[in-house]
Amino acid sequence: MTTPLADQERTRRRAPGTADEPRLCGEARTAFELSIERRPDPDSGGLSKADAAWPKRLRRIVRASLTHWGRPDLVETAELLLTELATNALRHASGSDIDVRTYLQGDHLVIEVNDGSPLCPVPRYAGPDDESGRGLFLVERLAEAWGVSEDGTTTWCTLPLSKGPSEMESAAVTAPVLHETTNPGQVDL
Repeated sequence: MTTPLADQERTRRRAPGTADEPRLCGEARTAFELSIERRPDPDSGGLSKADAAWPKRLRRIVRASLTHWGRPDLVETAELLLTELATNALRHASGSDIDVRTYLQGDHLVIEVNDGSPLCPVPRYAGPDDESGRGLFLVERLAEAWGVSEDGTTTWCTLPLSKGPSEMESAAVTAPVLHETTNPGQVDL
């Protein structure tokens, strides 16, 4: 199913090479999957305004999903982890699509981002004046585990379901969050 969404297409599909099927909780499916069509900036080849809007949308989707699944204790950390993985894919991938999948499996929340690129992401340690370069460091610090698929196309991380906010360090305390503003007349999705 493909629907237009703010000059981009969103397609529900299963990301290739992913793990077991998401479990069912009662009658509710405890997963979301989507594909984002990348729209790099035509002049610089970097992150366009259309691509830059996706992290905010993904935070809203993961917040709504986890709340619906009865796991509001994971929202802040999952939002940050998904945002970091997706932003890396949007900035550095060369493929035309980014596949995102978040699901409950066993006693973990799994977040997967497939960028189609066989180049493995490598954490770097940014200097105090660097404006970027901390994403994988944050993933490394906040996720229980993280890694890259054997073919290099999917970066994933997990959060334990057994730990609540009192046992896990809150992402809001450990990482700065940029305040998002909207342009007048812009409609937020």
